[in-house]
Amino acid sequence: MPSTLAIRGGTVIDPASGLHGPTDVLIVDGKVAAVGEGIVVPAGATVIDASGCLVTPGLIDLHAHVYASVTPLSIDPDPLAARSGTSTQVDAGSAGAATFDGFRRFIVEPSRSRVLAFLNISIIGLAAMPECGYARFVDANETLRVVEANRDVIVGVKVRASRNALGEDNTAEPVRHAVAVGRAAGLPVMMHLGDPPPTFEDGLAQLRGGDIVTHAWKGQPITRLVERDGRVKAEVRAARDRGVLFDIGHGSGSFNWGVARQLADHGFWPDTISTDVHTSSIKAPVSIDMPATMTRLWHLGMPLGDVVAAATSRAATAIGWGDRIGSLAPGHCGDVAILRIDETPIVLTDSYGAAETVTRRLVAVSTIVGGRVLARA
Repeated sequence: MPSTLAIRGGTVIDPASGLHGPTDVLIVDGKVAAVGEGIVVPAGATVIDASGCLVTPGLIDLHAHVYASVTPLSIDPDPLAARSGTSTQVDAGSAGAATFDGFRRFIVEPSRSRVLAFLNISIIGLAAMPECGYARFVDANETLRVVEANRDVIVGVKVRASRNALGEDNTAEPVRHAVAVGRAAGLPVMMHLGDPPPTFEDGLAQLRGGDIVTHAWKGQPITRLVERDGRVKAEVRAARDRGVLFDIGHGSGSFNWGVARQLADHGFWPDTISTDVHTSSIKAPVSIDMPATMTRLWHLGMPLGDVVAAATSRAATAIGWGDRIGSLAPGHCGDVAILRIDETPIVLTDSYGAAETVTRRLVAVSTIVGGRVLARA
């Protein structure tokens, strides 16, 4: 008998399908089978009552670190996925060409949540830092070989354009190598925006349409996206015009309320919303996960439908998986986040210790991956 799951009574928000309203979702054998009111639920199906909740495609965290027990900052993917509505976590460069086989065997394959990866241009990934500090660790040919052999998991190339990644080789060369691999493989590059060298302008100038700048809502004066007077930098506008994407990548050092508000004032919202979740950012007071990051943007005035899109359909499109995840359209993977809106005021801090009181926030109720509800630890 096919496995069947019905989610009834919730408010569906599926930006990719243009849905925003009360309706039901039916998942059969791990795929979305139908979305609509009055769906006939087969006998024996598991039924979830989502009354009073939002039902969205499973959240996609475009920037996570989940190579647990190998890289110092990584966490286990499944416990976080189960309690955050996150069906897909994309590891952002924890593994490189020399360490990817272990990542696939010990993280990707046993995980109940979906784990994908940006492969680090450094072959050692983040097993040690500065990971790009020695020329022998930046190997474009070996990176491309591993990408080609693992296209079912690897969705792009990661490079940290920051002095703490490059060591004494303080140039934009690793960025150029990453872009060369991305071009050869037909995949996007995710560039970590960090303290120079290389300069923000040097790194950004290398990126193509479809490439991603992560940690883009930083507060440091040299690397933030706005000028001193709050205007969006001309280089940033030009990059967005040529199709470069800007991602949150909140983390413990990359989201600033002040810069976020300046960008909001200019209508400059993120293309994608991600956490940069790791052993530090998951702790108080930041306590980051996908609903908490989404809440921050909603609090700043980003429309809820756009917030959901940035955490689902836009993220799926950015990694070339828009035909499989990020939507509740029939035929897509049966990934669902059930969220509730909590209107109890709560204080949220940014990555720099500044606090703001939000009057509503998103809280995950359930995470469903391929039609299976992830049990919370």
